[in-house]
Order: sequence, then structure tokens, then C-alpha cells
Amino acid sequence: MILDAMTMIENVSQSDISADEKQKQIEEYKEEIDFEYLVMEIKHLIKGIHEGASRTAEIVKGLKIFSRLDEDDLKKTDINEGIESTLIIANNLLNGKVKVITEYGGLPLVECYAGKLNQVFLNILSNAIYAVDKQFGNEHGGEIKITTGIEDTYVVIKIADNGTGMSDTALKKVFEPFFTTKEVGEGTGLGMSITYNTIKKHNGHILVNSELGKGTEFILKIPVIFDTKAA
Repeated sequence: MILDAMTMIENVSQSDISADEKQKQIEEYKEEIDFEYLVMEIKHLIKGIHEGASRTAEIVKGLKIFSRLDEDDLKKTDINEGIESTLIIANNLLNGKVKVITEYGGLPLVECYAGKLNQVFLNILSNAIYAVDKQFGNEHGGEIKITTGIEDTYVVIKIADNGTGMSDTALKKVFEPFFTTKEVGEGTGLGMSITYNTIKKHNGHILVNSELGKGTEFILKIPVIFDTKAA
């Protein structure tokens, strides 16, 4: 349509008719093709391309931060940035139904294995999303709240959901390898075991509070300075 319009205008401009007649033919053609609607559609398309490109750049940046494939050594890392990158990775699981609330505190850089910690965040978030989905189904109302802060020499990350929660029996076994509350085929039971071992590798602590039918909260405490002697 755009090429047709350009060709028509070019033909009119090169014709021997008067300027008034050229203007008249162009105006008639614009009305014929509904020019104003065409301009609106083009602007909408360009906006969509811009938003798509921005979203793609955001995902690529998130993947780079999340994976840290080139960082096998201890490095000082922005934990808040790591959580944000994890949320970008988990976005497709949220499906727009689960509300995520973030309250980030001012944190110092943490000496850690960033990629492994990001995997911890993803494991916990995936379980939280699953629990919320089971609790609310297609209904809205599901929430996941993430807060970060500093306590003494530890950075504290809290990830809480209002999903199905866990029974006392499940709570006692949550970090055991191959234990899962998910249905067959929906989980390996290794995610929380890996999470536990990763936090321990960082000389940190992991606590879980849960109430059946009301939700679960994971509390991670990670030392700001990695103690190689304690590892």
C-alpha cells in the first residue's frame, strides 16, 4: 500500500497537469485509501516494533546477567539485579496472572557465585508460581512478594507466596533429594536440594515458613563476604 501511494504521487508529480489538479488528485487518492487510518496503522506498527526490540534487548540482558556463564569464580555481585534478571527469565511462567511485588533494599555487592545464586532464585520462584497456580487456577489474586535487605554481615532475601503452602510432613522433607509435592512429570524433586546445597556452599542459611492453604516463605541469608575457610 505504501509503495502504491509513493508510485501514484510520483506519477502525479511528473504529469503536465496544473498544481491545483495535482493537489486535487492526491487528496482524492488519500481519501480513497483512507490515508489517515493508514498513517495511524503505520505509527502503531512502528511502536510495536520498538516495544518488541526493547523487550528483546531486556531479555538478552536478563539472560546474560542470569546465566553468568563466564563467571566460575567468586565475584562481587548485585543481588537485586540478579533477582530482576531471574524474574525476566520466569516471566513466561507468570502468564500475567500472578502479581509480583518487589521491595529491594539498598544492598552492598555480595561476594558469591552469581549464576548459582540466580538458579536458586529461579528454583524458589518456579515453586512459588506452581503453588500459586494450584491455589488460584485461572483466577486472579495470586501474589509473590520478594524483599531484600541487610542484617549485620548478611544479605537477606525473602520470597513469599500465597499459594497452597505445605503440610508439616512436606516441610520437613522439602530439601531432601527427589522429594516433591508436584504431580508426576511436573518436577524432579532436585530443585530444592540443589538450592539448599548452593546456599550452604555460600556459608549461608535457608529457612522456610509455610502453612497449608495459606502460602510459603523462603528466607535466604547470604554473607556479604565469602569466607573461603568456612566453605
